[in-house]
Amino acid sequence: MSFKFQVVGSKLKITSIMRLTFCIFAFLLFCFSFAVAQIDLPLRIELESARDQQAYKYVSLENQGVAVFYKSAELNADTAQWVFIHYDTNLVKTNQYKLRLHNSFQYFAEEFSNNKLYLFFQKPARNKKDTLKNYLLEWNLKTLDFQLFDLQKYREPTFSSVHVKDDYLFFIVDEKKSKSICYYNVKTDVKQTFQIVDEEVTSIESFCLDTLSKTTNFCMFIKNKQGTRSELFVTDYSGNLKERVVFPYYEDFIYNSAKIACVGRDSLLLIGGYSNNKEKKSKGSFSGIYTIPFSKNKFYNKNSYPFGSLLANDTTLNMKHLTEANLLTNLHITQNNGKVFAISEFCYPEYQYSVSSYRSYGYSGYDPPTQAFTGFRFLNAFISEFDKEGSLLHEWYFPIQNVLTKSFNNLVGVYQDKEENSLFFYVNFNEIVSQFVNKNRLLSPQTAIPVELTNKADVLEYSVNVYMQHWYDKNFLVSGYQFIKNAHRGKGKRYVFFLNKLICE
Repeated sequence: MSFKFQVVGSKLKITSIMRLTFCIFAFLLFCFSFAVAQIDLPLRIELESARDQQAYKYVSLENQGVAVFYKSAELNADTAQWVFIHYDTNLVKTNQYKLRLHNSFQYFAEEFSNNKLYLFFQKPARNKKDTLKNYLLEWNLKTLDFQLFDLQKYREPTFSSVHVKDDYLFFIVDEKKSKSICYYNVKTDVKQTFQIVDEEVTSIESFCLDTLSKTTNFCMFIKNKQGTRSELFVTDYSGNLKERVVFPYYEDFIYNSAKIACVGRDSLLLIGGYSNNKEKKSKGSFSGIYTIPFSKNKFYNKNSYPFGSLLANDTTLNMKHLTEANLLTNLHITQNNGKVFAISEFCYPEYQYSVSSYRSYGYSGYDPPTQAFTGFRFLNAFISEFDKEGSLLHEWYFPIQNVLTKSFNNLVGVYQDKEENSLFFYVNFNEIVSQFVNKNRLLSPQTAIPVELTNKADVLEYSVNVYMQHWYDKNFLVSGYQFIKNAHRGKGKRYVFFLNKLICE
């Protein structure tokens, strides 16, 4: 079994650079790592945009294709035209729709469920007499109908995310002074809010839907005069509380985060970062990862996996980094092939210091050097694979090179096929960095390949917000904005939003 990245239509493959005989090629393929070569042009779509604008949005529709939408024109003071385009799995346009929406509509979130794409919009208040309004646009991919719902009873000004299932919307509000979950039925117009009022909720850690039992599951970190604790809540789709269970207590053990994976009907696996009381860890820095199974209203035995032995093999994390208080851990999880993967990304805030070209003397002496935040410097990712009971199956170290970003978002992605071949990947500027493994066996070293352009004569000047995500089966989407020059084309220059399709096989 071998892995290769292939762009359908372009046939971008991991293959040998030298064209030798089949026997020599097979021998080299077996003995040595793959190199990258472009054979044809990529399968890709481009939508041109005004310079440095980022107005296009897209949503994966899984094996039904992809939807792209954007505000195309302002028709008058109250009305704007929005364009919605459907592409099939080969990125061929199948339908395009033009809808008239309010000019002040601001797109916020989306969700795809049961062959319906839900797009959430907000209409901000124009003046003191006006009020914030929220709307949900439903796009039925089977009937090709659009329906706009005015969410009259929902007036929350800010929220963190939106989830949709059946006719229910779940709004998660995780702001500093307002932490709650709103349950809203768009057909019956019934709203219910779940909120802890007698204690301080420091954070809503995670939220997931159990579609088999039709429940919502989320964790809250709660603080009062007696101290802090972590709790798991289970409700039905309407927001009625079914279970509320406190995390088990362990001496010298502090829960730093909690992610939820639904691993079966009424069965959950909690994964998060922890710290030991004896270790001086700053906020956002972990000692390791824990897993706790939850089933039938009961927590089972905790497993803990410290980072210490893993970091010892990391050449980028020297002792200076390990002792610094500003070392951060970004933990996120993903489910694939019946497994749960925890991705721990290590980074630290980086600053740039500058000294004035001339030194002036003031009341407090000479002007000190100025400090400007330049971004988070990512160092590596540690990837852990767990079974449904939370037992560690495999663990890998995945180095991250030259990544500096001001957004503290999830960077590394994981995909595993049925043969347990695993792909680790991230995007840095215009390069896709990937590595293939099978359990503890390395299939290929870490490799960086460029995001392919439409024409061979295209020259990339720069790219912005390039992102890669798993689409469906072995297919992936790479998206972003690029400024491209081409001396052989009429315009010569173009700034585009693009989508590339890739296959991992």
